[in-house]
Amino acid sequence: MVLWAHGRVAVDVDRFERLAQSALSGGGLEACAQALDAYAGDLLPGSAYEAWAEPARERLHARFVALLRASAQWERLARVEPTDEPAHRELMSRELAAGNRAAAVRWYAHLREALERELGVAPDRDTEALYEQCVASLQPAGPVTIGRARVRAQVAAWLGMPAAERPGGIVLRGPAGIGKTAFCRELDALARQRGWTVVRVDAAQPGRAYAVVAALTERVVLSDRGMLDRIGAPARSVLAQLSPLAAPAAALAGPLGRHQVIGALRRLLLAASGGGDVMVLVDDAHLIGDAEVDVLMHLSAAGPPVCVVLATRPPALGSALGRGVSRLVGSGVMQAVDLEPLDDDEARRLVAQAAPCPLSEQNLVHIVRVAEGNPFAAIELARCAEPTGEQRLPRNVAEAIIARLCDVPDAALAALKWMALAGDAFDATTAAALTPDAQAHAFAALDLALAAGVLVLAGAGYRFRHDLVRQALIEQIPPHQRLKMHRQAAQRLSELDAAPALVARHWLDGGSPRDALPCLLAAARDAVRLAAFSDPLRHLEPVLAFEAGHAEALRLRAEALDAMGDPAAVAAYRKAASAADEPMSHDLRAKGALAMIKQGDPKGALEELVGVRPNSVDGRLCEALTYSGAAALGAADPAMGTRKAAEARRLALQAGDLSAIVTASWAQAAAAHARGEMHQSVWADLQDTRQLPHLAVRVFDGQLCILQRFLYGARPYAEVIAFAEGLAAEALRIGAARGHAFGVTLRGEAELLAGDLAAAEEHLRLGVRLHHAIGGATGEAFSMQRLAEVAMYCGRHDDARALTDEALDLARQTDIGFHLLDRIYGTRIRLARSPAAALHALEDAREAVRGPLETCPGCRITFAVPAAIAAARARRLDLAQEYAGQTAYLADVVMRLPAWHAAHDEVLGHLAVARGEDPKVAASRFAGAAARFRDAGHPIDATRCERLAVVPDSGEADASGAT
Repeated sequence: MVLWAHGRVAVDVDRFERLAQSALSGGGLEACAQALDAYAGDLLPGSAYEAWAEPARERLHARFVALLRASAQWERLARVEPTDEPAHRELMSRELAAGNRAAAVRWYAHLREALERELGVAPDRDTEALYEQCVASLQPAGPVTIGRARVRAQVAAWLGMPAAERPGGIVLRGPAGIGKTAFCRELDALARQRGWTVVRVDAAQPGRAYAVVAALTERVVLSDRGMLDRIGAPARSVLAQLSPLAAPAAALAGPLGRHQVIGALRRLLLAASGGGDVMVLVDDAHLIGDAEVDVLMHLSAAGPPVCVVLATRPPALGSALGRGVSRLVGSGVMQAVDLEPLDDDEARRLVAQAAPCPLSEQNLVHIVRVAEGNPFAAIELARCAEPTGEQRLPRNVAEAIIARLCDVPDAALAALKWMALAGDAFDATTAAALTPDAQAHAFAALDLALAAGVLVLAGAGYRFRHDLVRQALIEQIPPHQRLKMHRQAAQRLSELDAAPALVARHWLDGGSPRDALPCLLAAARDAVRLAAFSDPLRHLEPVLAFEAGHAEALRLRAEALDAMGDPAAVAAYRKAASAADEPMSHDLRAKGALAMIKQGDPKGALEELVGVRPNSVDGRLCEALTYSGAAALGAADPAMGTRKAAEARRLALQAGDLSAIVTASWAQAAAAHARGEMHQSVWADLQDTRQLPHLAVRVFDGQLCILQRFLYGARPYAEVIAFAEGLAAEALRIGAARGHAFGVTLRGEAELLAGDLAAAEEHLRLGVRLHHAIGGATGEAFSMQRLAEVAMYCGRHDDARALTDEALDLARQTDIGFHLLDRIYGTRIRLARSPAAALHALEDAREAVRGPLETCPGCRITFAVPAAIAAARARRLDLAQEYAGQTAYLADVVMRLPAWHAAHDEVLGHLAVARGEDPKVAASRFAGAAARFRDAGHPIDATRCERLAVVPDSGEADASGAT
């Protein structure tokens, strides 16, 4: 059949292809232009996902790109193909030839951002070489560093120490302008000369959560994308939450936790080091948020081969940075360097070197006196000197900065003030958007500012050379104008999709809290998602100050407090529930009830659930956990706990939520324990999950702490070993790999506690291998921690420390740290070589283990007992009494097992020694503990306590503590 047999059909695709073929075959610029005019855009845009159209669409687009290249339409080509490096190099060369360096840098930034965003790579060598030409002479080298010889020698000595003795961190402290950044450059060069890998970032005012962690990640990934393949899938999934450069990556199995962030970053840095040493250098660290401080402190505490260097102004008293630095410096993990003012002789030499011409003695003395030993002030003042020597020198550094800008045109100076108000770091796009006048004025201002040394290049963007420069510019803006400018900046930054926290800060500084609310809430949501739980509290404070009953803000605040383990979470949930509509209010009350279980108030939790009817899967899981937990603690009917646990498991399986499956499995195991049917429950789980290995891993992981109730004197260890052996054999027979690994590990645990160290080591090593083979990181970390205890009891303390470090690294790859971190950090405390070292390990652990993502009631006693003993041995009675109170509750109410009652007696013995009580009191406590341990079948613990009963204060020579 022929339709419209005598008609003529004109197809635009055919016409374009004919014209393109002719033009590309040598038709010249005019022919290329004619062909380009015939290109109407992508083929069949309404059928973008039709596979049959894709080859033709790609062919036509390739012809279009070829025409743009042949006709040298570089700007249009760069817009169409943002990752086209030759096109961007042509544009950079054109702008450089015209003297428009800022525009050239802007094209480089456009390319670099596109390559990072779409391909996760950096520009190639040719592009980087051209960029270096663009920035050459824009930033003349400053004066050679003068002074600091003693400090330089001290830091060099630290870096030269053997890894086992080297500090995990160095903090450079000093006021603004004292030379921290210059010293960082020297330190960077020194480390590289010694073969270190150096990853350096300059902190900026907080924008997005974990911005510094993301920047460190991007520096490493851009240097070698292959690093992502060497850190493991879990770590890559975590980093992909922080930076798109780590994508693509598998979805996380559960909610993100801060230990996962710490572990993923450390793994990446170790991969970057190639087996050598690596320095993480963070300048302006006083600008980073609390969550980032936490990550960097833990990175420092982990120690070599990573060394974290923080350059900061003196931290505010009580700030997260101040507390963290004080703790690590006190423990010897971090070394502090205070950069002092230059003496007069050093200042004179610096001024003479920085001045553009010889200075009279009078001017030299004036500058040295006004600078007061501050290198930045001395340099700025010196650069204001003129050859005549007749001008009045500035009275202070702010005057000196403004004096250097006197020759800058008014339009450019106005643009710089806008940039100063915007923040300490920005890109060319932001600068152009903020400048009220034409884009050309912004680029001209950037060129002038670079030439004058007001701005410096920072990768593809810009920073003020010093915060004092930025502040001097801001102070030139009258306060009433600042308010208006902040509001305008907020609007323009919002249009650029800037970080919500940054936009909110401008609304707030502009006196518009109402306009800031959406941005503050967006920033808080993102921070909660990334487990930066201290950040939401900061973002939500102005929201609730403006609108005290804001329902979402109250909910986010309660969830952040809960995640941090703050006792105020219970009241926060009540307040959030009162502000929320149904059914959200019921879900929040269920979460509040679960928070009460975690805080040791099961009766209060049950009262909180009266009349509560949660609707969401999350809310119903919280309700089930509350009832199951209360039943396990003896405060609720086991039948109710069983019903709710079964419902929770059904919901979790229906939803396919792996995190919920872990939680529901804990609830089911707790309910089975409350009924006295835990053995049967384990056998049932073994059968139910044998055909679903991925589910089996989550189910057994979720039950980890409840299954510990097989141990600690619950039954004779011969029976436990027989049960574990039978379970492992049956699991092997039916092909249930996770059940087999669990049975082998349980057997090794029982043998460890029963004192058969050789058998325990054999089976725990096998447990490590079996869990590793099935990708069961939680079980592998757990087995490794128990193996560390074996090594400790055998006197192999270095092996034990290495095993706990490896166990911690594995634990940080999982979302089940709440079953692992207590026991790992508890073992670290027990491994300390002295009371002082144990106290420092305790202080580190207090910062490391908090909140429901990191601890649980059933595992807490494995930390509380060694913590109480360490505090008592260090004569910290306040801490000792705090943890002794915890062990009493955990032993008597939560665990209710003979060996943990014995452990509490041992704690009381150490507490009696610390208080200086009659030696007979301590001896009686230790003797009682020994008898109870002996009855529970714990010979190693019994022997230790028997020795302590004879010489109560000999505990200082025995660092093992209770099991």
